[in-house]
Amino acid sequence: MQKTITIIGATGHLGRQVARKLDHKGVKVTAIVRDVISARTILPESIQLVEADVSDKESLVSALVGTKTLYITLNTTSLDPSLPFHTEREGVINIVEAAKVTGVQHIMQIAGIDYLHPELADKGLEYETNIIRKPGIEAIKNSGIDYTFFFCSFFLDTFPTFIENDQFAIIGNHVHPIYYTNTTDLAEMIGNAIGNEMAYNQSFSVQGTEGMSLPEAAKKFVEGYSPGTEIVLHPIAAIAEMGLPEEQAVFMEHMLTYVEQLKEQPVSQKTWQVLGKPDTTITDFARDLSNAS
Repeated sequence: MQKTITIIGATGHLGRQVARKLDHKGVKVTAIVRDVISARTILPESIQLVEADVSDKESLVSALVGTKTLYITLNTTSLDPSLPFHTEREGVINIVEAAKVTGVQHIMQIAGIDYLHPELADKGLEYETNIIRKPGIEAIKNSGIDYTFFFCSFFLDTFPTFIENDQFAIIGNHVHPIYYTNTTDLAEMIGNAIGNEMAYNQSFSVQGTEGMSLPEAAKKFVEGYSPGTEIVLHPIAAIAEMGLPEEQAVFMEHMLTYVEQLKEQPVSQKTWQVLGKPDTTITDFARDLSNAS
């Protein structure tokens, strides 16, 4: 029987890649989007589009009719918990309430590995977006619906955004190992979790098999993605000189300061036993990205 999944957040940078790769694997994918016309320019024709907004619970109820397995991939980009609405807080709570009404049987969600393993923060820092996303995560856990959480390491998919004018810019002093993941391996794990009772009511760490610092990983990445690209190091203070809007600059500084002291250890053995061991190297993923661009 063909596997099916509904995705909320399928037009985001990571969401669109997961949606495409699940679709390519033969999973029947439905994407709930705010703007069907815009989404159709991003997602292939084989993915069904349904219009709804996470701020409108009634629209979600209509959109989720018939959904058995739901995957949520949303992203918080503000550090202000006092805002009246966050997609990963009120938005997820609305999704959960709609899922209970429509009989969704399994909810999956993505978040950062730091949420599940705060001990990896070498200096004891807390990633402040976790404060915002926590009520949504708790709403899923308390919903009575089977859940699966994917708590992911740093995504290689973001690396091309660091490259400009043949330079890969690294901001901060990144010396600790990170076990980089990617949407190819994540999509494989999500596909393996559909209808898999061993994945129900579980929290999985998602890491790659290669632990290395950001400069080391960047060097491997550019070898496959854009040979000849120069790795350039900048201090955190350089963010203030980038001319970014204040909120964006504050978020970037906090995020990079946190990543700078994140000292990952391999903590994904349980994940590999249940959902399969990743087999995509940094170089191979970079080559795949280069060939697709």
